[in-house]
Amino acid sequence: MYGTHHIYTRPEAEELVERWSDTVLRIAWTWTGSVHDAQDICQTVLLKLLTSPRRFAEERLERAWVVRVAVNCCKDWKKSAWVRRRLPLEAAAHAAVHLPEPGESPVLAAVQALPERYRQAVYLRYYEGYEPAEIGTLMGCTASQVSTYLYRGKAKLRNMLGGAYGQECLSE
Repeated sequence: MYGTHHIYTRPEAEELVERWSDTVLRIAWTWTGSVHDAQDICQTVLLKLLTSPRRFAEERLERAWVVRVAVNCCKDWKKSAWVRRRLPLEAAAHAAVHLPEPGESPVLAAVQALPERYRQAVYLRYYEGYEPAEIGTLMGCTASQVSTYLYRGKAKLRNMLGGAYGQECLSE
């Protein structure tokens, strides 16, 4: 697995980028609220994937690796001194930018408006299909904290979306 380092052919590399760009961009946007920062993180994650000696027997395993690397890059982004020094006004301006989404839904817009922890938990659970224990590992908290974030996040979404639409979209 690690002995011979396989270099991707151009078509293989393009296929990997095609397969994972949207997922990584959405995760990064969910964490950063900024299209520009999401694109930077996406580029970093895809480069790590393309230069990793790792090869995955199943797409499920590759997906888990990509999501974990994306979340870790987002955590690094948050820890950087540059982010800590940023003006709140600039952060608010960035958060107002929407990632161009074909068929963007009111639900996704509402998810973006959630407080950070709820937004991350809801996104990883309902858009990426992770279980609370896995989300806890990715977010660095317990599964029960994740369940609380999901419960409160869904309640806020129901209020934001209102009525039958909110009920229908958020029933498991």
